[in-house]
Amino acid sequence: MRIKFWGVRGSIPTPGFPGDIKRRIKEALIESFKLDPHPDRLDEFIERLPTSVTSMVGGNTPCLEVTHENHRLIIDAGTGITGLGIEINLHHLTKELSKPRPSPDGVSPPLRPIDSDLKPQIINLLLTHTHWDHIQGFPFFRPAYQPENIINIYGDDAALIEEALTVQQSSPRLFPVGLKNTGADIRFHTLTGDEMQIGPFRISILPLPHPGGSLAFKIHAGNGTMVFATDYEFRDGAPDANQNRGLLTKFLEKADVFISDTQYTYLENLTKEGWGHSNPIKVAEMALYSGVKKLFLFHHDPYYSDTKLFDMLDMTCAYIELLHPLNNLDIKLAIEGQVVDL
Repeated sequence: MRIKFWGVRGSIPTPGFPGDIKRRIKEALIESFKLDPHPDRLDEFIERLPTSVTSMVGGNTPCLEVTHENHRLIIDAGTGITGLGIEINLHHLTKELSKPRPSPDGVSPPLRPIDSDLKPQIINLLLTHTHWDHIQGFPFFRPAYQPENIINIYGDDAALIEEALTVQQSSPRLFPVGLKNTGADIRFHTLTGDEMQIGPFRISILPLPHPGGSLAFKIHAGNGTMVFATDYEFRDGAPDANQNRGLLTKFLEKADVFISDTQYTYLENLTKEGWGHSNPIKVAEMALYSGVKKLFLFHHDPYYSDTKLFDMLDMTCAYIELLHPLNNLDIKLAIEGQVVDL
């Protein structure tokens, strides 16, 4: 099973922060002064730089791609799904498109992806919930405009999900194309029960406490198991906080990867009780006690710079090291474009 992050920010899409590129250049130059900056060693030098220098965390809102044995699951339709849609179409061009097409003067024109030349596809999309940052990319999801495609959308309530997606494309003042005019056959499904199967993916479902509700997904395929839980909050002192925390902790058992909402720092989380989001300290504690192998901090606050996010990562790692010096928990930031193989 392979996981790819297409969008990792929460709330709103986020461009780069002013001064961030200069900071990265400065840090890289500082490191370069420690070495012989010979051109032949440049690639080696860049590879040794910390991730905080060489990678942008990313500004697209939530979208994950999970693949196994030529099957694909998409989780959430934030702005990250737009790039995924382009890649899906590029990978499904017909063989005819890849063949040279001589023009009358005998010169082959450059090839380009043409939606009308794409094979029909069946696409499966899981939605945690329908807050705008988790559906706002769908109007720009190119496979939705491919006739004969079937797009299955799964969530807690099929009728409410269809309503939410319809409303954001309900008027030319909001978006020029209505949902029913996109071209694909879009089908909505209510998730019932605790478990379901889509292709090779065995999927377990857990409701989470969040304004309007949210769903966590535990996905097993091949030899790998991942849990995706975003937009949830266990408020200290709330009547059901310990019960909900216990349910998620049990849900995490035997997971290789846990991708979790950690939108706020611990201190800021205290000032935003009721907003429906978590912090990395409490999430890392859960992951540690559940025996999770790898934790990805996700749903980054749009007002946190990359520097602040990497500082949060360092502080979380330090805290878990103090809590349990012999722990084997690997904690990372979810970064746009990152691929995880299980």
